[in-house]
Formats: sequence, structure tokens, C-alpha cells
Amino acid sequence: MAQRLAQYRKSSLGELLQAQQASQAAIDSLPDPVVVFGLEANVLNVNRAGETLLGLDLEQGGRDALAAVEPAIRALLETVRDHVLAGQGPYSPKGFDEAVPAPSADGVRYLLPRATPVYSEMGGIVGVTVVLQDVSRLRRFDDLKNDLFATVAHEFRTPLTSLRMAVHLCIEEAAGPLTDKQADLLHAAREDCERLQTIVDELLDLARIQGGRMVLSLRRTQVSRMAAVAPHEKAAEDRKVRLRVAMLPGVPDVLADRERVQLVFSNLLTNALRYTHEGGEIEVRARQDEGRPDTPPGARMIYFEISDTGEGIPEDLQGMIFEKFFRAPGAPGGGAGLGLSIAREIVTAHGGQIGLTSQPGRGSTFWFTLPNAGATDTCDQ
Repeated sequence: MAQRLAQYRKSSLGELLQAQQASQAAIDSLPDPVVVFGLEANVLNVNRAGETLLGLDLEQGGRDALAAVEPAIRALLETVRDHVLAGQGPYSPKGFDEAVPAPSADGVRYLLPRATPVYSEMGGIVGVTVVLQDVSRLRRFDDLKNDLFATVAHEFRTPLTSLRMAVHLCIEEAAGPLTDKQADLLHAAREDCERLQTIVDELLDLARIQGGRMVLSLRRTQVSRMAAVAPHEKAAEDRKVRLRVAMLPGVPDVLADRERVQLVFSNLLTNALRYTHEGGEIEVRARQDEGRPDTPPGARMIYFEISDTGEGIPEDLQGMIFEKFFRAPGAPGGGAGLGLSIAREIVTAHGGQIGLTSQPGRGSTFWFTLPNAGATDTCDQ
């Protein structure tokens, strides 16, 4: 019996070692870095690409295995790992903006994170697998696309200005009297020119933001002065939509670039007006995000919301709503799908977050956060 037990243990151990070697060979064959974390946030395994590109050292063990990793990559790994360990499900990136640079012998590579939980036979989470996808080539294509849009928009600006001026002079009858039909055609042409001008301006704004040429002028500003709703009151009145502002008393000042944030409000309000039917309502709200109990008051964010009673957004489209040039099927005309993307870039540049909650047929609520001004002396009252 002892002899048979020894043979059984030997054969089982051999099978186990073969399975482990096959598993390690499988992840080593992947070209992208793969890191496996345990429940204690310690590194359990890493493939060959992870060792080479990230500099991970399993011999250090535990959390110290990340010590030699670049700070930006280490922060990214910890963020997606904690997301899954907190029970929030798999982590999927929202865009190329989340990719971080990683130096290598072939130049800088950009890595985009994805994380999935590892489950036990009982269904509980026993670990996290993080894959850092190399999106360097896709990112270069995205940069080339952005450069192309910026160049085209810049080249459009001069002839478009001349065209707008010519149409304006004709409408003013500077070149002679007009018939009623000619005047109607010129007014339609002027509206189309204004729409095209808006698209060109949005393209140039987006190019400046993504090219890192946007410089924020951060000043302490009252929350009531940030919500730029006055320019939209006439449009709301024409559409017979009620526009309300509900600022809770005692909301602290924000530290923000007032002009840029007003553009965020303008884009969100324009979007809300476009999808809210006659008799509907749009409400702008602001409050302090309480955060955790131990969060210092000066470190808490100010939370803004723009709610409407419009059509709502299907759940399968909500993840794409802030992408460049995205327009929902059946959306009314008048834009190029850049307003929400620009709003996201501006809020992110302030260190805030932006998102939405929506149900089809019950309206949408777009929200974003800005930093509390705290004890900042610079003031824009």
C-alpha cells in the first residue's frame, strides 16, 4: 500500500508539474505583458513579456515585486487590480487615453490595461489577471487621424471666413437689392456657414487639447458663476423647454478655468436641448461630493449635474457617448459629435471625472466633478 501511495503521489505530482509548465508556457507565448495578482494584492505570476518590458522581479515577492516598475505603469497596475479586487467586475479601458508609455529597446510602447477576475471552483474571486495590450501602432494611427483633422480644420478657416463675410454682405444688400427668394436662400446659406464654423472651432479646440497646447488658467471661482445657462435661455424658450438652476447653499468655490468650464456647460446644455422635447425640463445642479468620512473638506470635489427629461440613451450606447465623432442613431442634425468629447477632455485636464446615467424614455443626467478651491488665494469672483 505504501508503495502504491508513493507511486500515486509521484504520478499526480508529475501531472501537476506538467499542467503548471503548460500554463506558464501559454502565458509566456503571449507578446503582451501579463501579471497575475493574488487576493493580498501580491504578484503571483508574470509572463516573459512582463519581465522584459516592465522589469518585474518575482524573486522580490509580494507587493515588492512592483518596486522596479515605472511609477506610471505601477500606478496603472494597482488601479485596475484594486478595481477587480473591490468586486467591481472586469476592467475595460474607455479609450487610448488610458494607455501609458513604457520604454523598451525598440522605442516607447503604449500599454492599455485590461483586467479580469480569477474565480475559484466555488465562484469566489481568488486573484486578478491583468493584460497590458501593446497599442502603440493603433495610437500612432489615432494621432495621425487627429493631426489630419486639425490640418483640415485650419485650412477651412480662411475660406470659410471669406464665405461668411460674402454671404453677410449680400444679405445686407451691399451688392444690390435681393428678391425674397434670394434672401431666403442666403439666410439658409448663412445658417449652414455658422454650423460649419462651429464644427471647425470644435476640431481646432480638440486638436489643441489633445496636443497638450491647452493651458488652464486656474482661479478660485464661485459655483454660481460657472453654470453658463444664460446663453441657452433663448433656445430653451424657443423649444418651450423649462431651464432651471438649482445650486445648493453653501457649496464651496471651485478651482477651475472659468472659460473652459463654461464651454463644458455649454456643450452639455446644447446636447440636453437637442434631445429634450417641447414641454420638457432641464435642470442644472451643484453640490459638494462628500466622499469618504476621513476625506479633508478641502480635498473633496464639487459635483455638477445637468439633467433632462428627454429621450434617454440606450445602455449599449452609453459607453461610446464621449467618443470623438460619435452620434447616436437617429440623432438630430446640427453637430459633428465632438461636444461631449471636448467636455471630457476639459474636465479630465482639471483632474475631475465625467459620466452619465440614463434610461430610455426617462431622460439623462450628465455629471462632472471639479476640485474644491480650498484655501486658494487666487480669486475670480
